[in-house]
Amino acid sequence: MRSFRGDNYQIGKQKGEIYKRNGMDFSSVKIDTKYYTGQLQAYKKYYPEMLDELEGVAEACEFDKEKIIYRFITGEIRFYLSRLKKQACTIFGVQNNNGCFVGRNYDWSHAADKTFEVYEVHTSGKNNLIAVSDMGIGPGGETDKSQLNYYEDDAINSKGLFIGLTYAYNDKWSFGISNLHMIRFLSERCSTVDEALALFKEIPICCPKNYFIADKSGKMGVVEHTSKRFKVLYPNKGVLIQTNHYIDKDLSEEDLVLEQVPYHNTFLRYYETLQKINLDKENFGFANIIKILGLKSYIYQNFPGVKTNWSLALDMTRGIYKIYWNLQSKMETASLVIN
Repeated sequence: MRSFRGDNYQIGKQKGEIYKRNGMDFSSVKIDTKYYTGQLQAYKKYYPEMLDELEGVAEACEFDKEKIIYRFITGEIRFYLSRLKKQACTIFGVQNNNGCFVGRNYDWSHAADKTFEVYEVHTSGKNNLIAVSDMGIGPGGETDKSQLNYYEDDAINSKGLFIGLTYAYNDKWSFGISNLHMIRFLSERCSTVDEALALFKEIPICCPKNYFIADKSGKMGVVEHTSKRFKVLYPNKGVLIQTNHYIDKDLSEEDLVLEQVPYHNTFLRYYETLQKINLDKENFGFANIIKILGLKSYIYQNFPGVKTNWSLALDMTRGIYKIYWNLQSKMETASLVIN
């Protein structure tokens, strides 16, 4: 497993050296001053450490610093404005007398099966974390190494805090921190769900996304975010589920999933997950997680343009974390251990 260590600048250099070896080329990047200025102001105020890291990338890649910073801090907004609407994902949590259990299916391009990586980040003076990333796989399923880059889609930190994202369908965006950078930001600073939730009151987010957060005490929460405002959901009778529609009553009035993607299966996955949990909720344990996430369901995706790339099964109480992939052929698994 790859490990990045040091201060942010040093970690940036380590990533940049990989990007350079892979042939990443920033020469064609054209800076749109509207997006660059707005995002740069947000990062300088709320996440200057990420700018330090990107300077390290620039140093190692021997490319123009402004072009590299522009690409990485505006990328999510530019992707959002492309209006690609195939994203999915399911995350759920169950609390009972056996502990707290979290399951996660990451659903994106079929090509991400070949590109995703698990790696460690040890930033000086911050919480260590283990991350899973699709490596920025493009909507067209490009697998060219020169286009791949590290950012966190899922993270578990050394304090036992898990954070994962699901896509949200909303027509608002703002200048603010990228959701993918926000996972790193929260993971390095927070030990508990409450600490993470408090930071959403301070940090602006650039695009709509939902955050599923759980800690080793068994507490869970979901942040449903439009980028303009957010609401927090907590478990109902020990169960918390997030797919790709807003559950909060107020935000549900802004939800556009069925307008933008009438065939989307977010509601099917939500209620199928709820049904499967309720069939054995009192006895629910670690072994139940992958049964719910597995093949014979809408929860496991395998459709044109989108499929389940990896699954996570997490025992938050005992600190047991496993990742599964190749579910459709020969299922492979590995334990995630944070050093």
